[in-house]
Amino acid sequence: MQSGQRMAQINEFFKKKYGKEYGKEKTEKSEPEDYKKKLARHRKKIFLRVLIIVAVTAAVVVLLYLNFNNRVFTDYDTINQLSISESNNADYLNLNGNVLRFSKDGASAFNASDDMLWNQTYEMQNPMIDICGDYAAIGDYKGTRIYVFNGNGLQGEIDTTLPVQTFCVSGIGSVATVLEENEITWVRLFNKTGQLIANDRTTMAKSGYPVRIAISPDGVMLGVSYLRIDTGAMSSSVAFYNFGAVGQNEIDNLVSGYDYPESVISEVAFMNEKAAFAVGDNGMEVFSGAQKPEQIAQIPIEDEITSVFYGKDHIGLVFTDTTSEMQYRLEVYDSSGERVRTCNFNLDYKDILLQKDQIIVYNSDECIIFNMQGTEKFHSTFHHSIITMIPTANQNRYILVSGTSMEEIQLK
Repeated sequence: MQSGQRMAQINEFFKKKYGKEYGKEKTEKSEPEDYKKKLARHRKKIFLRVLIIVAVTAAVVVLLYLNFNNRVFTDYDTINQLSISESNNADYLNLNGNVLRFSKDGASAFNASDDMLWNQTYEMQNPMIDICGDYAAIGDYKGTRIYVFNGNGLQGEIDTTLPVQTFCVSGIGSVATVLEENEITWVRLFNKTGQLIANDRTTMAKSGYPVRIAISPDGVMLGVSYLRIDTGAMSSSVAFYNFGAVGQNEIDNLVSGYDYPESVISEVAFMNEKAAFAVGDNGMEVFSGAQKPEQIAQIPIEDEITSVFYGKDHIGLVFTDTTSEMQYRLEVYDSSGERVRTCNFNLDYKDILLQKDQIIVYNSDECIIFNMQGTEKFHSTFHHSIITMIPTANQNRYILVSGTSMEEIQLK
């Protein structure tokens, strides 16, 4: 009896501690199996919870995006306003989020808080300017000196020795120029301190007259549109030169070129380091390639182009609209040459900005903003006449510059 009672006590102990009787193999084997089942159920619950959280978060993001995308603004509030010193006959431009003021007498830059970044005096009769990213180049038409600036001020002066017809600046401060010397035209490339990098002598008989030049933001590629007249017929060509390692292996750094008979190519530009385009009187060509640009699209155009605008990812062509009640038609193309949007408007515009996912059309008194889906997001008159409108990092905030004030506004 004592032995039986002892065994019963042992079995009771094992039941309480391990949930099984002493010596029961079947129960011993079921313990890890039960544990695995519980672990699997636990993991499944966690997975379902995470899935629900992700789904809810995605739904909220989509709702917020749709709400923002469909929201229409009709006015704005002034968040901050500053008085600025008045300058006669000065113009104001966007220099990488700061304000650049230039005139015949000099140039200066200041930020949204009206803190002066730099000031440079000079004397010019017909100042020309080009901006790329944080760099700006200012030179006198038919003059021989070009000033190169960035947000920190003057970075260098270029003495061209020959009269300047046109120029453009890259995002690293290098400057491409077209210079005239009697019957000879020179295309010269300088670094920001004025050192000559490349020099090309052109004549009408050799390659034609360089109508337009463009330099890539990284300063590696140079695009030139040439016009030729042969027995009374006009034709154009677009040439791309590479001043990096790839171009060193090519004659005169020429890496690609295209001919366009019976066409005048009046515009060539780089959208970014890998995409460029050219616009003529009967079509637009789109090029791709950071080292050797290749033509990837040719878009025939029948209507007369009024204006050409572009951003980092899009090209905008403006036409006088004869098919609707609107005065203008804006066709927007992406970097592959696909037309992604058409917008119609009546505003006599001063400028059009293709900024991120926005199309900003404005003049001194009025502004229209479309998104890339073609929805009119904002349409209102300004509270006072402005000279320049500058986007900020916030898509609903902008800087408005007039001759005497600068204000940051919030759409509402």
